[in-house]
Amino acid sequence: MDRGARLVVVGAGFAGASLLRHLPPPLRKPGETLLIDRREDWTFIPLAHEVAVGRVHPDSVRSPISPLTRNTCAFLRADVAGVDPAERVLHTSEGTVGYEYLVLNPGSVAAHPPAPLEKHVQTFWNIEDALALRGALNHAWNLATSPEITPPGLLNVAVVGGGATGVELAGEVASLFDYLKKRSHRRPLEEPKVVLFEATDRLMGWLDPYFDKVARQTLANLGVEVRLNTPVDEADQFGVRFGGEFLPAATRVWAAGVEASPLVRELPGKHDGSGRVAIDEHLTLPDHPEVYVLGDAGLYTDPKIGPLPPTASVAVQQGPWTARDLKRRMRGAGSRRGRPPFRFFDRGYVVSLGPESAVADAVGLKLRGPAAQALYRSVFLYYMKSRRDRLVTGADWAMERALGRLGFQSEKPEEAS
Repeated sequence: MDRGARLVVVGAGFAGASLLRHLPPPLRKPGETLLIDRREDWTFIPLAHEVAVGRVHPDSVRSPISPLTRNTCAFLRADVAGVDPAERVLHTSEGTVGYEYLVLNPGSVAAHPPAPLEKHVQTFWNIEDALALRGALNHAWNLATSPEITPPGLLNVAVVGGGATGVELAGEVASLFDYLKKRSHRRPLEEPKVVLFEATDRLMGWLDPYFDKVARQTLANLGVEVRLNTPVDEADQFGVRFGGEFLPAATRVWAAGVEASPLVRELPGKHDGSGRVAIDEHLTLPDHPEVYVLGDAGLYTDPKIGPLPPTASVAVQQGPWTARDLKRRMRGAGSRRGRPPFRFFDRGYVVSLGPESAVADAVGLKLRGPAAQALYRSVFLYYMKSRRDRLVTGADWAMERALGRLGFQSEKPEEAS
């Protein structure tokens, strides 16, 4: 099957969706714009850690793509196998697709664990990973509270990677165990233990040191053991080894960052260690100005900030900016004045630290505790794609105390027969 469009967008993530919402009128006509995605729905990845502990229903963070394309563009569900910039075509599972302008927003994949770990750790990045972890945690708790003799470390959880994902996950798992101890009529024979391993000297090293300080204090209050300057050397089915020590742990999670999609790694140009391809001031490939690379896929170096991280806050600014740049180009703008470069506005960052706390730096205002958690929830609700997503996720948060944790036993001691 051969098809094409003036503008082809690959990926309906943060950047792709925000671009489609701001398309100039000439690109909103039939046959002008085509969206390609391998799925029929889009997942709000930043809440994967809350899905893993049963605080948010997985369907609450999934959005169908079709409403995004209604009256805007055509949609092709397909895998993109490669890009041929010289011929201006994409090779997909549904045939060749031509383009005049191409926007690549394929997202990230979990960083691959090193060989000594890969067979005995579970990656954590998408909703499928979250559900697999939820099942593992529930299984471990049920075994630990059964009358049977259980192996040591059944309720030990080793989280490898002290970035935002690892920090948020460690806090949520520790809070989950506290919840289960209060709600279950059977006590486990050993206390749960969550250990967060980070190879460098602080957590979330790319952020202000304030994040590391508050995160370590809050995680300690939740019972999380944080081990800095401690790379994990090996893992097996019983636990992890680090610096000559061994931690028995039935659950071993790899949360040490992300890598660019394999599609991006094949693009011409310079790539960083994670596979992101370098892009210029207009978010395009230097030798192929018709190809935009947005979100986690592109390595953009801001003149004042430096290389931007692969975060949603970057992606949601790049999408609308690209729509405006396309409008300028179609009007014939070519000068720097006619096509101003992309500039990132740093609104700050917020990291959840369990259900009741967070740490934030919002445009220079540093927050922690419940106030930061309120900001965290507000920001994420804002970033969601539809009113329906905001309503159901907000309902999950509001009803958590009444309905309990999804996928986990929630029997109170007084309810036991």
